[in-house]
Amino acid sequence: SRFARMQLVVQGMALSAAMPVPVAAFITATQMPPCHQHEEEKFFLNAKGQMETLPSIWDSPTGPHGVSVTSTSHTEGERCCWLLCPL
Repeated sequence: SRFARMQLVVQGMALSAAMPVPVAAFITATQMPPCHQHEEEKFFLNAKGQMETLPSIWDSPTGPHGVSVTSTSHTEGERCCWLLCPL
């Protein structure tokens, strides 16, 4: 129908407009820039007041599903319960 063809044209235009951004990012990205982290930035106080090391994006996955989530907000557990709850 005419509506289906118009929908395909619009989707094609949207896809062709959006594709150059990830392609350019992939081509130009060589590696992550060096990130310097001060010693005091590597630890945090847990609920018991003990020092623990902060998880890093480069740590191995943990947990039953092989997925680690590093959150930066104290309300992340409330906002992303569907992600943090076990399956």
